[in-house]
Amino acid sequence: MAFSLFGGSDKKDTGAVTLSGESSNANSIKENLQAQILQEIALSNATELISKISNNCYEKCILTPGSSLSAADTACLDQCSEKYIQAWNIISRRYLARVQSDSKGLA
Repeated sequence: MAFSLFGGSDKKDTGAVTLSGESSNANSIKENLQAQILQEIALSNATELISKISNNCYEKCILTPGSSLSAADTACLDQCSEKYIQAWNIISRRYLARVQSDSKGLA
């Protein structure tokens, strides 16, 4: 009982059911989609982090915009971005730990 893309059968129905093969193929497709979704979420999170660092640290550190950065501006940007990334990592680890503990409680 294999089905084509739009729901029709691409083979004559012989009455034989091949669920194990179709099930493993469906599981493989599902796992691939989940992995792709996780990659896209990670990319989105990284993009959001970079954007927030840029906006927040620029507002905090660059008091007088010019054609170049002063040593103080550079030091401030370095410290600001480092703190932001550390905070992001702590929050991410705690969030993942909470999700994992919640999923263990459901199992």
